[in-house]
Amino acid sequence: MTFQFKTQTLAMAYDELASGKEGFRVAVGNFMNAFFLYGVESRQRLLDDPIQIPENPTEEQRGWAAFCAGAAEYLASRYDLQCPAWAHLPAYRMPEPWYIVANANQALREDFQQTVPEPFRRRNVFCSDHVFSNPHPSSREPGNLADLERRRREVLDALPQAEREAYLAAHHTKMSGKPRIHIVE
Repeated sequence: MTFQFKTQTLAMAYDELASGKEGFRVAVGNFMNAFFLYGVESRQRLLDDPIQIPENPTEEQRGWAAFCAGAAEYLASRYDLQCPAWAHLPAYRMPEPWYIVANANQALREDFQQTVPEPFRRRNVFCSDHVFSNPHPSSREPGNLADLERRRREVLDALPQAEREAYLAAHHTKMSGKPRIHIVE
């Protein structure tokens, strides 16, 4: 049996979001895995395919289209790629503020308004500056593995020695109690 792996492009993520086939975590998560892990050498290709908006899109479909255009510009800028021409089309801008979290409470809306990266803000789409955070080594995003380790080290260094040792001992106990997966060939 041959397994064929299909790399999730931003256009594919949009299709899944717009059609309701997948939610944000899966559609964008699969794209992020491709961008930061499986397709690092072909990142430009992951952004280039234009998204296909339905003929009479709903507000949610327009919102996800604007989000994807913002994502293409944001990622192109952060990873020294070219922003695809389709992402600059005026159709990819929301007339009213649109939040990627449906029914976001006021506190979350305020956080998004304060932290949203500029490519999303220009399109009137609101999300966190951590929208693409992940631990993959190729990531330059907040929350990448190096960032998490640096913040953990800063917190540990600030603790009194006895507290630091207690934390490390407790953390080691928790980690050693987790099941391990062993690959046998």
